[in-house]
Amino acid sequence: MKVNTRLIPRGVRILCAAIAFFGGVFSYSPTNAAYGPGQQIERYPQIVTDTRLVLTAQKKIEEKLKEQGETRRTEITLLRAAATLHVPPGQLTIEPTLPRDVRYGLTTPVYLSVYLNGKFYRRATCYFRVSVYDKILVAARDLSLEREIEAKDVQLQDVAVEDKGNIYLKDASLVVGKVPARVIKAGTPIRENMLQSPIVIESGAFVTIISKKNGIMISAEGVAMQRGRIGKIIKVRNAVSRKVLRGKVIDAKTIEIV
Repeated sequence: MKVNTRLIPRGVRILCAAIAFFGGVFSYSPTNAAYGPGQQIERYPQIVTDTRLVLTAQKKIEEKLKEQGETRRTEITLLRAAATLHVPPGQLTIEPTLPRDVRYGLTTPVYLSVYLNGKFYRRATCYFRVSVYDKILVAARDLSLEREIEAKDVQLQDVAVEDKGNIYLKDASLVVGKVPARVIKAGTPIRENMLQSPIVIESGAFVTIISKKNGIMISAEGVAMQRGRIGKIIKVRNAVSRKVLRGKVIDAKTIEIV
């Protein structure tokens, strides 16, 4: 519909004209507000996506695990990705680095140094959690102090381990006959330092003291002054001389002077 402007009062026509003029001058553009009028895309035409940064960082972790000799099943979980980067024109390279060896079950950062034409431009960081799984012995039930472990007390199970070394036990024969050095809850992976030999000598027990020198073995009667486990060093008193010595527990009746 055509409007006859002569029917509109003069003051109203002037106001409408002013709105139209200044509206064009101050028109809002989301693109201009975010980047400036055509400057961002021209100054920073290269885009390094967060996906590219994450994949580069993850590859670095995989290479480090291989370098550490890790062959077990692993899971690499992204905790926090680096933000997408806008980079000026030029030759772009990304160099990932780790601050330390990969720590199992803990947060592992990967630093991504971005170089432009061979010069450092910016650094980004991705954070991961690396889980490594192994089939190891775990407690099948709660294991109490000084109670000898039987084969039925442990079972093999695929669990996430906390160390890249072989500190967990896999052979039940290395566990059976030992006693916990502390209470071990059901489902706990079993390490060698959690176990100890059972007590075979009580304090005050009569024992045989032996001493080996130059291929000759001398024996005497003695009295244990401490409880003892096989392989441990305890105090023992010679029953004749009353002299207190230190010796290694050989079995339930024998202590070898050290």
